[in-house]
Amino acid sequence: MEPTPVALVGAGYIADFHLAALREDPDVRVVAICDPDLGRAQALAADHSVPECVADLAELPALGARVVHICTPPDLHAPLIKKALDAGLHVFCEKPLALSEDEARDLCAQAHNKRLTLAVNHNHVFHPAFRRLVQRVQAGEIGRILHVRTQLAMPIAQLDAEQYSHWMFRAERNIIFEQGVHPISQVQHLLGAPKSIETNILSSRELLPGQQFHERFSVAVKAERGTASLDFYFGAPAARWSLEVLGTDGFIEADLHRNLVTGERKTQSLEAWDSFLAGNRRGKDLKRDARRGFWNWSLFTLKLGPRQDSFFLSMRDSIQAFHASLRGGPAYPSNAEAIVQVTAWCDGSAGDLPSAPAAQEPFPEPGPARPGEVVITGASGFIGRRVVRRLLERDIPVTAVVRRLHSLPGELTEPAQDGRLRLVRAGMFDESALSQAFAGAHSVLHLATGGGDSWEAIQANMIEGARNVARIARENGVKRFTYCSSVASLCNRPGLGLITDDEPTDARIDEREIYSRGKAYTEHALTQDFASADCEFLIARPGVVMGPGTPMQHPGLGLWVRDNHCVGWGLGQDPLPFVHVEDVGEALARMTIHEGPELDGRALNLVANVPLSAAEAVAELSRATGRDLHFHPRRFAISQAMEIGKWLVKKAGRRKDAPFPSWHDLLSRSLARPYTCNLSRDVLGWTPMEDRQDFVQQALRIYAPGKDEQAAPESDGKATQAREREADPTPKTSAANS
Repeated sequence: MEPTPVALVGAGYIADFHLAALREDPDVRVVAICDPDLGRAQALAADHSVPECVADLAELPALGARVVHICTPPDLHAPLIKKALDAGLHVFCEKPLALSEDEARDLCAQAHNKRLTLAVNHNHVFHPAFRRLVQRVQAGEIGRILHVRTQLAMPIAQLDAEQYSHWMFRAERNIIFEQGVHPISQVQHLLGAPKSIETNILSSRELLPGQQFHERFSVAVKAERGTASLDFYFGAPAARWSLEVLGTDGFIEADLHRNLVTGERKTQSLEAWDSFLAGNRRGKDLKRDARRGFWNWSLFTLKLGPRQDSFFLSMRDSIQAFHASLRGGPAYPSNAEAIVQVTAWCDGSAGDLPSAPAAQEPFPEPGPARPGEVVITGASGFIGRRVVRRLLERDIPVTAVVRRLHSLPGELTEPAQDGRLRLVRAGMFDESALSQAFAGAHSVLHLATGGGDSWEAIQANMIEGARNVARIARENGVKRFTYCSSVASLCNRPGLGLITDDEPTDARIDEREIYSRGKAYTEHALTQDFASADCEFLIARPGVVMGPGTPMQHPGLGLWVRDNHCVGWGLGQDPLPFVHVEDVGEALARMTIHEGPELDGRALNLVANVPLSAAEAVAELSRATGRDLHFHPRRFAISQAMEIGKWLVKKAGRRKDAPFPSWHDLLSRSLARPYTCNLSRDVLGWTPMEDRQDFVQQALRIYAPGKDEQAAPESDGKATQAREREADPTPKTSAANS
């Protein structure tokens, strides 16, 4: 048969993994990528040599597509699946299929009636450790299954970064469908349909006013083939994902985080000797799996073997198994029956939690700029919302430019509702929306960063994004433009003396990592663009900004190789250029409204003289949190030798894009030079927090347990949610693999 023509709908993060897996399947041919953002689709298509890009799913059949992979946010799955089925396309959807059991049943019935295949990428059923566990269970090693226990404790980067607009935070039950579905799909694979579910919420916190997030769940389930207990801790400081199957004659446990499997079974030996044999066998299991994992990683790193990490293998094997079943091979496990059952597990585990965000009054349409209007891009961010509040406290009219209008912080929603704040939804390349925001405004503060994982992305997003915003501001008659850069753009090598205001950017910036390079190049580009413009131009360079809303593992302290182990950029004994986020917000507010030309064309350092080193800061964090935090001082020469060793491994693996480690960049990461901030202090009257104890209290002790955690209401032991099901809850119709 000819290769199956496939199209992807959605060009976000997960689509890249789908394309990488499909590239390894000779029986599949990717013909198109569909995304309303054609620019994003085209960039992804270029990376993977996909020939066509369209904005509407309805165009895919004409391009020859027979199967679509739905790779969009979960709330778009159901309408897109219906549209794909109506177009006569088989569907392979990212998890979850739907957000309720009834909706999942309806979608499966629709696929069945149209004789089309509908399946879900429950890829962790293909996790290599889980597959080894299932093989041992099916071989009868522990007898009949009695109980399954799983524990998922995972950090969530979006939670630490306060990216509360992500879908998983928008409604209280979403986190179960976004993250809890992974272990749930595995437990369903072992036990079948749920019959009753009891959920207790153990810990909650409020992310934003009216936006509740439940961190810890304990779920007890009676299922077709046994019982189960599931413990979830979302946003945990330490990662742990385990699944244990207790049988009549032993147990098997999979450490899915480490890809390890071990177990214990009954023997005829005396108790003491049996205990020795059990420990010895489990040790052998763990050593074997650990050696296999390290060996596979080494071969891949040296380009002597294929990629073998657990997540990639689970994605590749799941996707390839689906397409093999579509071509007449073995049945894919996440078919219609499993789809409905997994959705039922998720639906029951989420219980009565709201399925939609709390109703929000519509924001007023932004009218024309008011006299003295200050426009802030990136206004909903860590620093931006502080600037908004400081300006509104002075009765300065403010416009907040944001990418999304949902899940905004209280500093924006309340004044937007009462008319004190104009809200404009725009990105850095939205010409008309930015013109609407800037027209008639006095000042623009550009805080939107625009990052990326490559220098090409930094150039396109950070540098060209800032230049585009600045151009639109000039064309709309803005009188002052302030760019928020960073001290990372400067040479911070130890032993070079004071860094004063207006210090030129690092003369060897091309040897630095891409973020520092991007900030410096943006400063250069904007300085040239404003050289002959009738608009004041200012640069702000904050130091190591600390305070509520920044992750505890700040990269300015060192390299956090684990979330409790920080390797210093050097010995970590010099005071760092710390500054509290509230003080940065105050300084930027003063810069935007300062009257007088003294600051035109100037660069202002925003650093407080806090007598606190990286080593001391980590020690203070350890005391405040009660965690086992460690700062590891490391001499630059040792760090450089280790970096060269990594480089040699990459070169041995024929990585042509691996640059030689920069000694200059390594030294600059230490941030060891002291700063003066005369312009901000003398001209603006800025007085940042500099007392060590005050700074420790307000920037480091905020991470003490209980600061953001709200205990769930005490339970009387009864179930928060109990759902009784019929003996056979599976659908009577089945969209089995065709």
